[in-house]
Amino acid sequence: MGKESNPIQQRMDWLMEKWELAASIPETKLVRMHAAENEKDMVSTFYTYLLGVDTGNHDVPIVFETIYHDDEQYTKALLQELETLLDIWNNAKKDDLNIQIEPVNWQPDYALYNEDNPAYLFIENMNRLAAHLQLPAGVYLVLALRVSFVSAKSFNRWLRFALENEFSPHLKILIDDTESMPLYETICREKPDEVVVIYPELDMDNAMQQVAAMGKPDDPAVLYRQAFMQLMQAIEKRKDASIPADRCIEIAVSNLEKSPFWIGQVIAVYAALANDQVGYKNFSKAIEYATEGVSAAEQSRRLVNDEYIYRKLMGQALMLRASLLAVARKWQAAVSDFTTAASYYTYTNDIVLAMEAWRMTGYCNRKYGDDNAAALALVKALEISKELPPHIIKVTTFPGVIELLMEISSQQHISRDEIEEAAENVYGRDWLKELMHWKQPRYAPMDDPSKTISTTVQE
Repeated sequence: MGKESNPIQQRMDWLMEKWELAASIPETKLVRMHAAENEKDMVSTFYTYLLGVDTGNHDVPIVFETIYHDDEQYTKALLQELETLLDIWNNAKKDDLNIQIEPVNWQPDYALYNEDNPAYLFIENMNRLAAHLQLPAGVYLVLALRVSFVSAKSFNRWLRFALENEFSPHLKILIDDTESMPLYETICREKPDEVVVIYPELDMDNAMQQVAAMGKPDDPAVLYRQAFMQLMQAIEKRKDASIPADRCIEIAVSNLEKSPFWIGQVIAVYAALANDQVGYKNFSKAIEYATEGVSAAEQSRRLVNDEYIYRKLMGQALMLRASLLAVARKWQAAVSDFTTAASYYTYTNDIVLAMEAWRMTGYCNRKYGDDNAAALALVKALEISKELPPHIIKVTTFPGVIELLMEISSQQHISRDEIEEAAENVYGRDWLKELMHWKQPRYAPMDDPSKTISTTVQE
């Protein structure tokens, strides 16, 4: 597929041009990517695009994902993250790469301290790194801060401290926010000479329609993609979604005889409609749509005649309905669906989702007043979590399993020492701190069962 025919590539190129223009302004220290809601995925992709070696980008980006708690902690954590990234870069298996990479023999100097400016340590080290890299004119060391924080006001304070420092001509900071959450509006007004705002303006509605239309116009897959895109855009804009939804189901059902895997698309439509009703807080209607999705998934056993696919579709459909039932406080029905979903996820080796289904089974049992059943479910969640490596567990709701086990009377099924050992095996001796922070932005706050709802239904 040619570059000119790809609407996503075209828009990425437009975004790259806007970045290059903003970064080229000599006074610019900070670039803010201020996106529309439907441009968030493109902005995330842009960070990956900057990192590419075959994209035409000549800048040197470093994408930081350190979490902000306070000024001093964030500054030091950024440098520690950088050391980890440099170690990965320097020790990569170069024999496995098609390109030649040069090691970066540089280390941060933690003695660069300014008691009046907590960001000085980071910025001055980055100035020195830029000098070490000997970047040519017009090429920048880009510090992309993809930061999670609780208080936007506090993080903006850190950014102000950062901008008070002298910047190398080759140094730029990149941040992003959205129209619905304009986190950096104030600092942009305060520092108009040092902060440049990029408005992507990518017309993503049209881009998605163009992508959906790629292929033969009469191909059922193309027709379905177009209708499904119209459905998603109607949902996003809070318009009547029934017409594109009916069209999607019509196309999918009419093609079931040719390919039974179209049943997955029927399930996807009902999942989308259920989530649409969540936006209106019409949970009874959402449950109706989710039940239609479960019914469609049940048909997959007969249509596809593949146990693995059947259980995968059933697990996803039941997980959605269970989450909605939990939101509606129908605890018994939710427990039934979550328990069955957990067994299906275990069969298909979807360990993360199996653990979450058991966690939610425990959560709902506890809400229903059955702590014994809750403990049994949570112990199963803990057992299945052992199949995951620690770096994967850390980005799941595993802390919620530990938290619930410690809150209820579970001694009959697992000792306090065993719970603490499981936590320490993942987080080390500071596991209690991790437990305290797990509902903050580095994790999705999963104490609200509606947060488990997902529109994704795999084919």
